[in-house]
Amino acid sequence: MPQPRARLVSRRSVLAGIGGVAAAALLPGGMSRTAAAEESPSLYAPQPAPDSVPRALQSRPDPRHLAWVWQFEADGDPAKVRDTLAAHGLGIALKTHDGTNWMGRYSKTGASNPAGVEGIVRFFEQAGVPVHAWAVVKGQDPLKEAQMASDVLSAGARSLFLDLESYDGFWQGTSTSAMRFGTELRRLRPSSWVSTSVDARPWELPRIPLTEFASFTDEIAPQTYWNLFKSAPNVKAYQKSGDMVPASGITSAFVIQSAMRHLRSYGRPIHPIGDGTAGPLSAWGDFINGSYGGDAETVSVWRYGVADPAIWRLLKDTPPKSSSYLVRSGDSLPVIATRLNTTVPALLAENASLTQNTVSMGMRLRVPAKTARPTLTVDGRARPLHLDLAARPRFETPLGSLKVQTLKTLR
Repeated sequence: MPQPRARLVSRRSVLAGIGGVAAAALLPGGMSRTAAAEESPSLYAPQPAPDSVPRALQSRPDPRHLAWVWQFEADGDPAKVRDTLAAHGLGIALKTHDGTNWMGRYSKTGASNPAGVEGIVRFFEQAGVPVHAWAVVKGQDPLKEAQMASDVLSAGARSLFLDLESYDGFWQGTSTSAMRFGTELRRLRPSSWVSTSVDARPWELPRIPLTEFASFTDEIAPQTYWNLFKSAPNVKAYQKSGDMVPASGITSAFVIQSAMRHLRSYGRPIHPIGDGTAGPLSAWGDFINGSYGGDAETVSVWRYGVADPAIWRLLKDTPPKSSSYLVRSGDSLPVIATRLNTTVPALLAENASLTQNTVSMGMRLRVPAKTARPTLTVDGRARPLHLDLAARPRFETPLGSLKVQTLKTLR
């Protein structure tokens, strides 16, 4: 597989610092990615689909839309973030580590060990906000990285997104180190839900060992940042990759359609991550429609600190697409209903052939699109959360008037 090229500017740093300026189209020395494609067309050849699928596909834990958080210093006060997400029925995807370094190394509010992760999980989950984690995976010490990933999941994170990119400061390993990481992670956490998050532009995919990661993860989460991708070099690169950019340009609908087309062959469910800096809000509607049209069940927002509050209202009013659940050993309808924040009658209505006695391991159930009031498990008992989810607050912040903190880098 081609070795990753160093970049002067990380996409993430651009998106965090200047809200989506399309400067990410440049490689070192000012070479555009289109020029790089012309010099090395083999970089853009599609990767083959995995030869085998060792992971039994199951359902994403607690399927809700997610807001990604990098550091609370940049994204907002933890209590405010928690309360906003709870009021809109959303979950959080929080960065816990970068390679082999805990986020406490870079952030005063970041976890410095598994106990720290557990404390953050407890803080959000007690308010009814499901906690998922994300981390940059580098491949330089795959066994240690696998152990850290396992520690995060053991500390209570419902799932883990592995940020796999070829930029400087991201993936530095090989296909072999990818499989060492995956084999060890699955030895430690054989049934945890793990996602691979990638820059979904087609010319970026061959720069990473996505075939290997798809073989041991459950889902692919494409970063579809249409506002950031708007540039003349990207238009040319998309067209060179076989995606004809429409007259309307690089839109949310176009980017999600391209991502779905190029990632479908990997045989994994898709969980798209949208551009929180983008406006108008109609672009987000097109993004969600395109995601659902491509069989995605939920979406994410990158990231809380730069997203217009109107997006949270939109996601609250647009429930996850009806999903599926794979029955596990020891499951019953009441257990499944509690786990999915729904009710037994709702499950029975969605699955006409079911009775109380027909659930068996390996059966795949349809999950009602509109879930019941969230529950919190306390001392082994599920209790309803008393949240006024019917309240619909008005947000006056217009899109495009965001104040974005300038950041030099995203770790």
